[in-house]
Amino acid sequence: MNIYDVARLAGVSLSTASKALNGRKDVKESTRQRVVEVARRIDYHPSHLARGLARRRTGNLGLVALRRPLDTIIVNPFYSRVIEGVEAECMERGVNMLFSVQPWAAEGQAQAPKMVREKSVDGLLLLGGMPQGFLDEMASCGIPAVGVDCFSRGAALNAVQADNAQGASLAAAHLAGLGHRLVGMLAGPADDLSFAQRRDAFIQACQQRGLQVRLVEPPGDYAADEPAWKLPMLREPRPTAVFCANDDHAFHFTRQCQQAGLSVPKDISIIGFDDVDMACYFHPPLTTLRVPKREMGAQAVQRLMQLIEKPDQPPQALVLPVELVLRESCAAA
Repeated sequence: MNIYDVARLAGVSLSTASKALNGRKDVKESTRQRVVEVARRIDYHPSHLARGLARRRTGNLGLVALRRPLDTIIVNPFYSRVIEGVEAECMERGVNMLFSVQPWAAEGQAQAPKMVREKSVDGLLLLGGMPQGFLDEMASCGIPAVGVDCFSRGAALNAVQADNAQGASLAAAHLAGLGHRLVGMLAGPADDLSFAQRRDAFIQACQQRGLQVRLVEPPGDYAADEPAWKLPMLREPRPTAVFCANDDHAFHFTRQCQQAGLSVPKDISIIGFDDVDMACYFHPPLTTLRVPKREMGAQAVQRLMQLIEKPDQPPQALVLPVELVLRESCAAA
């Protein structure tokens, strides 16, 4: 069966059938529904290739991520859920998703993926932190792009982000409400704006509540995530509660505390950020900030489709709220 059969069975012209299946607004809604119903009944699916040739579109979206030395983003507990949201929205909209994981490159050594160089995608989703040189190259390729948990210091980038500042403020308020007065923060890499937002907002919220903060940041290269860099958090006088920049830090630090003979949360409270799947199964189950990961992916696709249709829209950042999830890793001081 082909589009000629759809037109014949629906009692419309070939051009009307084509317009109806492509969502053109110059077709009556009753006619469009009749054509779509016939196509569904005879299991006709429009060819993306044919439609692409007509509209100069490929029907493909590109998802680009960078592979850090110690992190495989495909199995990353945070980004894998974001990717699920991207894939579900692509399926809903009938578009294909092409996935490219590039090696992490230093500034000035960024190279665009093959699907970008060959213009085989209509739009790009840029997933996670990336060097500014790579983002600049993506911005110059002429393909609409949306960053997902991705921040640019250069050209304005359409983006979908979690409300990092809101989450960090919720963490500070929760710890203050439990009576903690000397608190710590295990920060993320200083050059990652997502982590920087969490750090700055947490410190500010603690200062507003009269809390003292001990900030411990990872080494500049962040190559090995050695537990040693977290140890200064345990020196005396020891904070009674620690906010970790993400759940992974919280898991590692909890183990360090337990190995040092400390009980969580009796001796020290710990709160994370992201609410990855393991958080509720960890011992003790982790109090954390829940980021709407699948929704971030879905919203990014929706925004990208808007840009593909109208590429001259001004850049905007969609910031999604986070939620404090109370479990067993925090207790009163």
